[in-house]
Amino acid sequence: MMTTFSSKDIALLENSVAATIEDGCKECGFRYIVFTTNVSQEPDGTKVFFLQVECPKCNVEYTDIMAMRNKNDE
Repeated sequence: MMTTFSSKDIALLENSVAATIEDGCKECGFRYIVFTTNVSQEPDGTKVFFLQVECPKCNVEYTDIMAMRNKNDE
């Protein structure tokens, strides 16, 4: 089944990415991080929005769960 995205999903991603860019690395605060945005859809239909972050300054890698939304959140 293909995951579909609502305008609220896209806004959530945009806001979360903007906050991540503003904050930088959670470990050292370096602003020029490398990241990917990801969404997984659980069997019950819940969408889990997360970022995978890598910091080239301190070499830390982490996953940051931004939010979880289900069909009732639409």
